[in-house]
Amino acid sequence: MSSIADRRARGTRHVEWLWLLTTLFAFRVAAQLVQYAGPAGFLPPFESWQGSGLSYPLLLGSQLVILAFMTWGIRAVSRRARASRRVGRWLIALGSVYFGSMSARFVLGLTMLADVHWFAKPLPAFFHMVLAGYVLALGHYHWTGGERSNEGAVSLTPTSSDGD
Repeated sequence: MSSIADRRARGTRHVEWLWLLTTLFAFRVAAQLVQYAGPAGFLPPFESWQGSGLSYPLLLGSQLVILAFMTWGIRAVSRRARASRRVGRWLIALGSVYFGSMSARFVLGLTMLADVHWFAKPLPAFFHMVLAGYVLALGHYHWTGGERSNEGAVSLTPTSSDGD
């Protein structure tokens, strides 16, 4: 019985993490939109949020599509969608490269490459790390088996062999 509770708790933790990361990204999208429509003094200026050469309407459209996919992913995990270790492996690999490269961008932009426009934008780099975290959390859901049995899944919590 405790293994069923453990699986449900693990799925719940994934949903919570995915919602947190989606909410952070939605804040980023909303904050930049506020600054575009009419600057608010309590937020960084519009240019601080703009890290690429994309026009803002195109960027906003792509961000809304990303938010839709993020929400779709959360709904799938909430419904305990069938997990796939293969999908998990790919998502974790992709998310790791994405997170690592955006972390390097963030650190380099705060240090030795602060004079290079693309690197000197910490807000976009940070929110790319948020997106990478989402990919990693979704990958972890698949890797650990989600709601499936623990057979072949990696457990992050120690288990006792004496039945406790």
